Amino acid sequence: MIWHRVIGASLIVLLLCSCKKKPEPITESTPSNISGTVPDVGRVDTVPTEAVGYGATPAAATSDAMKTAILQVNGATIDTGSIQAKYGLDVTDGQDSVSLRATAFADLVAQKSGGAITNFKIKTVEDPAAKGGPYKVIIEASIAHFTPPSDKKIRVVVAPVRFDSSSFIVGSTSVPAQKVSDDIGQQVSTALTETGRFSVLDRDSSADIAQELDMIENGQAPRAESEKHGQAVTADVIWVGHINTLAYNRHSTALLTSDRNLVSFSGGWAISQKLVNVATRQIMISDSLQGNAPAVAPTTLGADINAGQVLQNMETNIANQVVASILSRTYPVTIIDRDGNAVTLSQGGQSVKLGMRYAVASLGKEMKDPQTGASLGHSEIPCCDVIIDRVTDKLSYGHLDNVRISLDATLPGQLQVEEQISTPHSREADHASGKTSLTAARHDSTKKVAAAVDQTDAAPPRPKKEDGKW
Repeated sequence: MIWHRVIGASLIVLLLCSCKKKPEPITESTPSNISGTVPDVGRVDTVPTEAVGYGATPAAATSDAMKTAILQVNGATIDTGSIQAKYGLDVTDGQDSVSLRATAFADLVAQKSGGAITNFKIKTVEDPAAKGGPYKVIIEASIAHFTPPSDKKIRVVVAPVRFDSSSFIVGSTSVPAQKVSDDIGQQVSTALTETGRFSVLDRDSSADIAQELDMIENGQAPRAESEKHGQAVTADVIWVGHINTLAYNRHSTALLTSDRNLVSFSGGWAISQKLVNVATRQIMISDSLQGNAPAVAPTTLGADINAGQVLQNMETNIANQVVASILSRTYPVTIIDRDGNAVTLSQGGQSVKLGMRYAVASLGKEMKDPQTGASLGHSEIPCCDVIIDRVTDKLSYGHLDNVRISLDATLPGQLQVEEQISTPHSREADHASGKTSLTAARHDSTKKVAAAVDQTDAAPPRPKKEDGKW
C-alpha cells in the first residue's frame, strides 16, 4: 500500500513538472543569401541637410538656400552656372513668406526639381526690417546625391596599341596593323577586367555615354538622375603597348630530286609595355614580352594553315602574358584558404590556367633598401607546387604537391603563387587549356611529316609473284 502511494506521488510530481515545462519553439534557420552579389555601379540616394540663404525677398533668400543645400551635398560635381535651371529653383519666383511655408509649395519643389529636392521645409524667415539687411531663410531638405562604386580597384585606361608596320603577315594573309592593335587592346581590357583587380575605364564609348546623359538634360529622365553628371573618374594608371614584331611566315624549299616543295610555317611576336602612373607620370612597369606560335614542320603534302585562328591565338597569348606580367607586380596571386592540400587562390579569370602547375613560395619579413628605404619585397622560402583544378571568374581552386616545408603555422595570404613550371603532364595540361607547346607541336609534326614523306617519296612496291606470274 505504501509503495502504491509513493508511486502515485511520483507520477503526480512528474506530471506537474511536465506541465510547467514549456516546449521549445521550433524555429527554422533562414539560409544566408549565397547567390551572386549584385555589381556595384553606384546609386542615387538622398542626403538630409540644413542650409541658409540670403536675398532681397523671401523668395530670393529661399532660392539661395536651396542652391546652398545642393552645393553642400554635391560640392564641386555641380555646375553652379546652370544650377538654377537644372533644379528648378525658379519655382520660388513670386512666392511670399506664407506660400513658401505651405505644404503645397514643398510638393511643388519636389515636382519642379524632378525629385532632386524632397522633404522641403522652411524653418525660419528673418525680416530685414528688424536688422537692416537682406532676408535670411533657413531651410531643411533632402538632396539627391550620387554615391559612386565603393571598390578600391586600380583604375586603368588601355591606350591604343602602337605599331610600326602598316600590316602583319600571317601565312599568306596580310592583316592590317590597326585591326591587330584593336584586337589586342580589347583582349587586354577584357583580361584586366576579368582579374577582378582593375577598373578598366572606357574611352571608346564616349559618344554613346553622352547620349545617355543627354536624356537627363532633355527631361527624359528624373532630375535626381542629374547627379550622375560630373561623376566620370580619371585613371590611376595607363597601360601602353607597342607591337615590335608579329608574323607567321610560310617557308617553301624546292626539292632537287623532284618537282615538289617542302612547305613549313613558323613565327611569333614581341611586344613592349609600360604602366604609367597618371598623377606622377612615373613608369611603374616597363618590360618586353615575346612568344612563338606553334610551328608546322616541313612537309610535301601542301600544308596550309587557318590564318585567322593562328592570329587569334597569338593575340590571346599576348593579352595573357601582358596581364600576367602586370598582376605579378601589382596583385600577386596568393593562397587564401587551405584544407589539407586542397587550396583556394585569390584570383581566377586570366590569372592562372586550368591544369597548370605553379611554384609557390612562403613569404617572410619585408626587406628594405638600406640606402633609399624603399621596400624590396618579402623574403621567400620555396614551399611547394600548386596544380590548378578549377578556375572561376574571381577565384581558382587547386591542390598542393611537392610540399617541402611545414604549413601548420601558415597564415592566409602568406603563400604566394609564382612562375608557371613544367610538369610530367605538361603536354596534357597544355591540351586541356587549349594550347600546345612549341616542342610538342614540332615533335608531332615531324613524325607526321616523316610518315607522309615515307609514303609519298618511297619507291613503289614491287609486284608479288603468284603462280609463277608477276
